[in-house]
Amino acid sequence: MRTSSHHKLDDRVFSLASNLFGFGDTQAKKDVEETIAMPLQLDNRIIAVYPAIIEEAFSTTMDNYRNYIASYNFKTQTENELIQKHNTSVQQFCKENSLTEVQTEFRKVFLLNRKNLKPRAYNEAVNQFCNDYGLIVEKKKIQSVKYATEIVFQNLLHLYNSQLMKRNEKFIKSGITAKRPIQEFKINSFLVTELKRKDIHSIDICTKTVRNHRQRLEEAGVFTEYHFAGQNKPVEVHINPEILVVLDVKISKIIKADNKVVRFEYWNLLPDNNENTGTSLNECKMNENVENISRFLRSSGEALTPSHLFFSTGTPNSKEDISNKGAGAKIVKVQNTLSEKLQKLIVHPQELAVNLANGEYMNYKPIDIRYLFKEAFSGTLTNDEFRELAIQDFFKSISKIYRFSTPFAGSWKKAITLYYQNKWIAFTGNSFNKSVLVDEIQQMRWRIEWARKWFAKNQFPPLFPFEYFDMTRKTSKEVGFEYTKAKWNEHLLSIAKYDALKKKQECNAVRRKETINHAKKCETAINRFFKNKITYTQLFDYVEKNLPKEYIEKLPDLILKKSLKENEKTIAITDNYTVKYCLLEF
Repeated sequence: MRTSSHHKLDDRVFSLASNLFGFGDTQAKKDVEETIAMPLQLDNRIIAVYPAIIEEAFSTTMDNYRNYIASYNFKTQTENELIQKHNTSVQQFCKENSLTEVQTEFRKVFLLNRKNLKPRAYNEAVNQFCNDYGLIVEKKKIQSVKYATEIVFQNLLHLYNSQLMKRNEKFIKSGITAKRPIQEFKINSFLVTELKRKDIHSIDICTKTVRNHRQRLEEAGVFTEYHFAGQNKPVEVHINPEILVVLDVKISKIIKADNKVVRFEYWNLLPDNNENTGTSLNECKMNENVENISRFLRSSGEALTPSHLFFSTGTPNSKEDISNKGAGAKIVKVQNTLSEKLQKLIVHPQELAVNLANGEYMNYKPIDIRYLFKEAFSGTLTNDEFRELAIQDFFKSISKIYRFSTPFAGSWKKAITLYYQNKWIAFTGNSFNKSVLVDEIQQMRWRIEWARKWFAKNQFPPLFPFEYFDMTRKTSKEVGFEYTKAKWNEHLLSIAKYDALKKKQECNAVRRKETINHAKKCETAINRFFKNKITYTQLFDYVEKNLPKEYIEKLPDLILKKSLKENEKTIAITDNYTVKYCLLEF
C-alpha cells in the first residue's frame, strides 16, 4: 500500500466521510490519515494517447535529468556541510562532557532501532533525539548522485519506452484513442542487465547494482510513488514530471506535465566544480566578438538560476560595458570555468590547418582525459562544440607522424573538412552525445599511438593527410588511418582472451588449493586415528562428509600405507635401541 505522511485529508472531505461512515472524532481522522493509501497524482501526470520516449523526447528528458541532478547534488553538498558541522559539535560535546547512564542507554536504543532508516529520515530522527537528550548522536552523510547513475537511467528510459510501446501497440489494435495518464514504470533489475546493443551488453553490471542506482534515484526524487508488490513482481515507480518528456505518436507533439511551473529556488543553483583562474577587465577587452557570440549562444541553453536574477558574474562583452563601470573601477577577477577553457582551445579550421602545416603541434600533449570526462558529464559545452574540440585534439595529436614530411596546408584543410562532415555524426544528422564521444576519444588515442609506432618501426612516410584520412582506405595495403580500427578490434579481442585466460588460471589455482587442502585434511584425520584420538567410524564419517568421493574409496589403502610406515618406524627404533645396547655391553 502506498502511504505518505505528507498527504492530509481535507476537512470538508473528512466531514462528509464521517457522516457517511460514522467517524466523529479527531483521533479517528488521524487514524484514517495514517492508513489512507496515497492517491495517484493525476494532476502532475503526463496525459497522452500513445506516449513514447524517443528522439527529441529522450534527449530533452536527459537534459532535464542532468539539470535536476546538478541542483540536487548542490543541495546535497550543502546538507553534508551542515551535517559535518553537527557531527563536529557532537564529537566536541562528547569530549568535554561525560554521558549520563540515561543518555548512554537511550543512545544505544536509538542506534539499534533507527539504523535501517534512510539517511534523511535518520537525520530528522537525530534532530528530535538531540533536542531531548543532547548532542550525543551523529548524523549520516547524504550520498550524491554519481555520473554512472546517468548511464543506468538512460537504459531505464529505454526499458520504459519499450513498455510504453507495447501498450501503445495493444491500444492501436483495439482502436482506443482516448487520452489517459501515462502508465507506471515497472522496473525489473534483471531485464536492465540483459539489455544489449548489437549482441553486446549495454552495461556490464549486476542486479544488485541496478537496485542501488534505483534507490539513489528514489532518494533524489527522480523516481516517485514507489510501490513494492512482492519479490516476484517488478517495482512500480513514476518518473518525476519535472524531468520526463514524452512524444505523443498520435499527434506527433512533445508532451510535458500541464502544471509544470518554472520555480526559481535556492537549490536550483548549479554547482561550479570547475577550476577557477583570475583575469582582469583589461584582458576582457582582448576577447574577440566571435568568442562573445559563441559564449552567448552556449549560455542561452543553460537553466536560469537566482544568480542571474540578483547579481552578475559574467565578463563585459563590449567597451561600452567597461566604460559604464566608471573611471575608478577596480580590477575584478572573473571566473573561467573548465568549459570556457576548453572552448578557448577551439580555433578556426583554416588556422588549424596552417598550424599543422607549420609543425606547431609536434610536441603536443592531448587534453587530459579526466577533464574531458568531467566536461562530458557536468560541463556546459554543447555536443557540437565538444565534437569540434575532439576532432581538433585528434589532428593535433596525430600530426607527430608527419615529423619528417611537409604536407601542405590545403591537404590538412581537406582532411579536417572531411572529419567535420562525417566523423561522430548520428544518422539523424546530430553530433554524438558527449558521454558517448568521450569513449570514442580514448579509442582514437590508442589508434594514434599504434599508427605512430608503425611508421616509426617501418620507416615508411605517411600519405598526404587528405589521402591518409580517407575513410574508404580500410585495408593494410591502402595505408590509411581507418585500418587502425581493425587493430583496435584485435586489441579488444586480445584483452578478452587475456581475461579469459586469467580467469582460467584463477580457477585452476583454486582447484589446486582445494586438492592440497583435502590431502592435508585426510592426512590429519588418519594421524589422529593412529594416535587413538578418533575411532574408525568417526574417521569414515569425517572423510565421507568433508572430502571428495575418491578419498572414501582410497581410505583403506591410505590406512594400510600409513600402518606400514608406522611399522617401519617402530622396527627402525627397535634396531637403534638394540645397537646402542650392544655397544654399551661391549
